[in-house]
Amino acid sequence: MSTPELAINRPQKSSKMKTIVGGTIGNVLEWFDYGLYGYFAAVISANFFQSKDPLTALMLTFAVFGVGFVMRPFGGIVFGHLADKAGRRTTLSATVVMMGLGTFIVGCLPTADQVGVLAPILLVTCRLLQGMATGGEWGTCTSFLAEYATPFNRGYIVSWASVTMAGGLLLGSLCGVLLSNLMSQEALYSWGWRIPFMSGLIIAIYGYYIRRGLEETPVFEKAVQNCEVSKSPLIEVLQHHRKELLALIFLIAGATTSYWLILTYMTTFIIKILELPATTAFGLNSLLLITYMICLPFFGMLTDRIGRKKQMLIAYGAFALLDYPLFSILSSTSNLAVMIFVIEALGIILAMAIAAGMPMVAEMFPTRVRASGFGIGYNIGQALFGGTCTFIVTWLIKATGNPNSVAIYLVILVLITFFDVLLFIPESYRKEF
Repeated sequence: MSTPELAINRPQKSSKMKTIVGGTIGNVLEWFDYGLYGYFAAVISANFFQSKDPLTALMLTFAVFGVGFVMRPFGGIVFGHLADKAGRRTTLSATVVMMGLGTFIVGCLPTADQVGVLAPILLVTCRLLQGMATGGEWGTCTSFLAEYATPFNRGYIVSWASVTMAGGLLLGSLCGVLLSNLMSQEALYSWGWRIPFMSGLIIAIYGYYIRRGLEETPVFEKAVQNCEVSKSPLIEVLQHHRKELLALIFLIAGATTSYWLILTYMTTFIIKILELPATTAFGLNSLLLITYMICLPFFGMLTDRIGRKKQMLIAYGAFALLDYPLFSILSSTSNLAVMIFVIEALGIILAMAIAAGMPMVAEMFPTRVRASGFGIGYNIGQALFGGTCTFIVTWLIKATGNPNSVAIYLVILVLITFFDVLLFIPESYRKEF
């Protein structure tokens, strides 16, 4: 093998940390934004939706939250096509700027008291912009990391995308803790909530700066040299990878529902449904995120040893068995130690599932259409299940008066994913790209 070929297939170890940081910095911004919206849902509903019923206003807030997911499949198509044609690095630079602008603008929007019905319309517009960027970010980022990894450490390397995703959520949660402790409720609702949204612009600028300095993935560069870049990635995915797309959509059903209901909706659930103080909710959620982040790399290493499929079946089987008992305990106790135990258990199981699922998705498609296949299937699943779950469970709780409706809905979606993985998705770990 010639020296140039060696350079393509074996990137310098010293650049690996730079690659991980650059490839995942957009995730920090993406999930910082989504985390903020979930954590400050009560504040946003009061400022943008004029309703006498707090639960109705909250449902409208989560409906707008779901609007961002509607644009994610379009973002997956547009930016997935760009990533498979022009490269991963160029696409990641574009998505981080778009996300930053959307987050910043949300912090500048006028409220319903100032401009009436125009306020929620502007909020929806910003969510559409953010959803478009998010749709291109996650598939490209995960593909980028997977293509820099080896078949023996891919689970571990890809897990850092989820770590930084949780880092963005943790940053949003810590902002909630800080602001709710330092400010009066009146100040927080009137102007304090804008501060973290506006600070998203700083992350966007830094993310663009660091991503422009990245090198393209060795796998994609090899495809370019061998003239193996797809001319029409979208058409190729739809013609030759329909089975993988369908399997991916149902894999995402349980994954995204578990993710959003456990890591972001939990704060609203504790405040609005359990009627506990905001400081308690933000504190518990921050602890949950820290545990989730710590567990991810370890479960990433585990999936490199035992396989993706086995680990996912264990994780989603545990969810199916334990979700309802754990949520029942959470909704019936005021003991802080018991609450910590419940959310820690949910966070650990979630980390096990996500650490196996993300490299599995990257391994479902060949290099020439990886970003497109990942982006389209993943974001359709997110739009169908992730974008609707917070609205649906809030409606279920309001309609039934039963806070355990969250667990019932979650178990249904988890079982869909369990049988999808069991019956339709083959083992893929240690697969060569």
